[in-house]
Amino acid sequence: MRRIGGLRVLAAAVLAGVSMTMSGAIAGPDPIRIGVLTVRSGPSKPIGDDILAGIETVVRQRGKLLGRPIELVVEESLFNAQTAVTKATKLVQQDNVAAILGTSTVETLALLSVADRLGVPIVTSNSGSAAITRERCNRWVFRTNPEDLMSVVSLEALIAQTPRLHNAKWFTIGHDYPWARLVAGATKGVKAVQYAGEAFAPLDTSDWAPFIAQAKASGATVVIAPVTLGVPLLQFIQQANEFGLTKDAVLVSPIGLPDWLVDKLGEASTGVISAGSWAAWRTEEQWPVTRGFNEAHYQLHGRVAGMQSLQSASAATVLFDAIEKANATSPEAIVKALETVESETPVGPLKFQAGGREALARCSSVLTKSWPRRNMARAMRSVRRRCRPACRCRSRRRSMAAGSMARPRLPNSGAVGWRTSSTSCSSISSTGSSTAPSCC
Repeated sequence: MRRIGGLRVLAAAVLAGVSMTMSGAIAGPDPIRIGVLTVRSGPSKPIGDDILAGIETVVRQRGKLLGRPIELVVEESLFNAQTAVTKATKLVQQDNVAAILGTSTVETLALLSVADRLGVPIVTSNSGSAAITRERCNRWVFRTNPEDLMSVVSLEALIAQTPRLHNAKWFTIGHDYPWARLVAGATKGVKAVQYAGEAFAPLDTSDWAPFIAQAKASGATVVIAPVTLGVPLLQFIQQANEFGLTKDAVLVSPIGLPDWLVDKLGEASTGVISAGSWAAWRTEEQWPVTRGFNEAHYQLHGRVAGMQSLQSASAATVLFDAIEKANATSPEAIVKALETVESETPVGPLKFQAGGREALARCSSVLTKSWPRRNMARAMRSVRRRCRPACRCRSRRRSMAAGSMARPRLPNSGAVGWRTSSTSCSSISSTGSSTAPSCC
């Protein structure tokens, strides 16, 4: 069952928990309510759509927790701090949720100040600020996605392994919201980077020409673009090609390039560096959990899972495993179980570092590269032979992850940066020393 803004919507996972007789409805066990706090409208709605879709898919796969149906109570955050606090308070005090999923950086930072009062676990999957699990670490707030300082490790590896990024001049073009500024700050923090400047656009921007002009005027040879996923990122990359930015500079997409976006961009995707865990199919041949999630997601939503879907699904998996491990839904019991639970998730194995609230997570940076057209037919035949329902949107442009990742068997893969980063709030501080406090 899914409830949005006080309205209830039936989901298949809940129907199994209700039985009917000729005399009427017989109440089944009370559902376990899980709050989902994310953006549901405006330019950033695609992010919220993916976050919700990932959680819904795991609910469908799981069916029940502790023999009880799962009910998602979804609230609109508007990507606004005060709204997030108000809606989270409602989720806890009126809807009696056992935990909260779905938050991004804006919401999570806002909830830190009221987390002790809320008194329920908050498992975020889309929050970049390092402070969340470092200097502002709170015992109620867990994070399953890599934070911005972990991303710096990946970016450093990418620069080291990609010759054309050596001695480059970097410029940031992004939306004017906290995550984009976090990306800019993280980029400046890389020792090898020569930083040429930055420009931030309102969230409703559709004309990127003035910002592209600033990047060109700076003489930048690399432009990192923390632009919100969806139509805005598509528009930015298309206009960067149209106005000649890509002739002088390499584009880096820190949020990644999901399959549907590569497909829409076509030739324009060639040479774009994807610095996010962007491809649902990338690990499915190695991890059965990823494959099962991809197929379930496609069946339920009719599209390939995006990065936020993979991340939110992984957070939901960890939370549900903790509830099963605790064999209880009391907040204290769930927190205790989260501290030691080890889960197989769509992004791979996850567990929280001892004494901290940051999950050990892999960070990857991938270069999209095309291959000669004479190889195209053979490559696509190879893809189709191996294609399952979840990969129907696979494009003719592919990126590969090197190192320990399983690779799709396609010709002429591009250069790649891959790095495993194991950081938490007790391992690396914002200054690079081991002085950040333990959360518990």
